[in-house]
Amino acid sequence: MKPLRDGIAYIWEGRLDAGSAVTAAARSLLSPRERTRADRFVYDHHRRRYTVAQAHLRRVLGNLTGDHPATIRFQYGEHGKPFLADGPVFNQSHSSERVMIGVAAQGRLGIDIEKRRTVRLMSEIARKNFAPAESELFRHTPAPDRQHVFFQLWTCKEAFLKALGVGLTAPLRSFSVDPSRNPRSALVHASAHGERPSDWHVGNIPCSSGATAAIAIDCPGIAVEPLGYDPAGL
Repeated sequence: MKPLRDGIAYIWEGRLDAGSAVTAAARSLLSPRERTRADRFVYDHHRRRYTVAQAHLRRVLGNLTGDHPATIRFQYGEHGKPFLADGPVFNQSHSSERVMIGVAAQGRLGIDIEKRRTVRLMSEIARKNFAPAESELFRHTPAPDRQHVFFQLWTCKEAFLKALGVGLTAPLRSFSVDPSRNPRSALVHASAHGERPSDWHVGNIPCSSGATAAIAIDCPGIAVEPLGYDPAGL
């Protein structure tokens, strides 16, 4: 894997569905904390996907730091966001069988991927969770395109909150994005979080068919490139 360069965020997307042998190999790389969390999942397919996702993350970071994946020690922020004390910044998201990992040399980074699906009460969810300008954008979108716009907005918003390290503990209405500004940053205002939109790049990024993804990083003008990670062997 090539060294990380400043001004570039690297993205890898893959699949999580795996058989028992692959899952066992993945579990061997996890920390006791991660194994405990995996064991809490009620459904086996959720447990497998979480286990494989964490193993991919450890392998990606191990390739970058030179450490064995099993020896990587995560530290955790106030709201549970993992980070390395001395290493690249990273974030991970998974939805159904898809996983996305983002890494960068520095900054605050958030990634979100969502498999597009039918959302019950989508208009009501948008009304309650989107900022006024976002609700207007959603409401004036032609009906056939609303699902696509809903997930564009949602992924941008969740990626930004993940970059801040607060996740969905913060109100989604407390800031505003506009994905139609692409390739400019989608972040319109975030004064409630003490952030200036000009300090950020937030926007949707390419991903597999049937999904929507977004990145948020406090590095305006950053480029997004594929991460040269080979998942073979896991």
